[in-house]
Amino acid sequence: MKKIALIISLVAFFALGGNAQSKTFKYGLKLGPTFNWVSAGSTVVGNEGLGMGLGLGVVTDYCYSSHIALSSGLNFNLMRMKYHFMDLRASENFLEESAVSVKRVLSAKSVSVPLKFKLRVDVMDSWRAYVEVGADLGLNLADRAKDEFKYDFTDSNGLDYIDVNYEDYRYQYRRFQAALDFGLGAEFEVNSKLSLFAQLTFNHAFVNAFTREMERKTGSIVYNNFIGLEIGFLH
Repeated sequence: MKKIALIISLVAFFALGGNAQSKTFKYGLKLGPTFNWVSAGSTVVGNEGLGMGLGLGVVTDYCYSSHIALSSGLNFNLMRMKYHFMDLRASENFLEESAVSVKRVLSAKSVSVPLKFKLRVDVMDSWRAYVEVGADLGLNLADRAKDEFKYDFTDSNGLDYIDVNYEDYRYQYRRFQAALDFGLGAEFEVNSKLSLFAQLTFNHAFVNAFTREMERKTGSIVYNNFIGLEIGFLH
């Protein structure tokens, strides 16, 4: 009888422990479009409009209570940004370089790990609103771009000589990036094991995307930013 009581107690302990763990730790997936732009840290850089991108990732929430959580995970971002900056390009005799304004359309891929505090507020029944704020630490994977610029001379028809380059500019960008990450969203609890959410995310870099060598060479400071519209689930 004591053995049976012990077995029942052990089963109840692990069942309750597993249930508490499922409430304490949540995980899920998210996906959504991003709207990308650059902010200038120098006068020679200017944004050329919004670019469309895509963000997807894994979400993890460690809940200290029903209202406070530490949110992390792994993000994969495909970003597209359009801006202009000053760079040294070939001059008329192609032997010397001169500073010209370059228009760049950048396609970048990166992975990042967010670390944010999340605060939830009950709205009604199964609905909650939440805000989250923290940092996002990223690693650049690829930086390909289309560059368009005018030489300081004209062609045989007397027109501006415009050149277009498609290149891998990975060497011009820092491998590591850091950003402030802010989120505002709503969560619907389907049941005790599944929640759906929709979120608006604002990500603002505070590290120059260009390497120190590029910053010294061009005088350009570029901060990559995006707003994301995300939907996902937590289990």
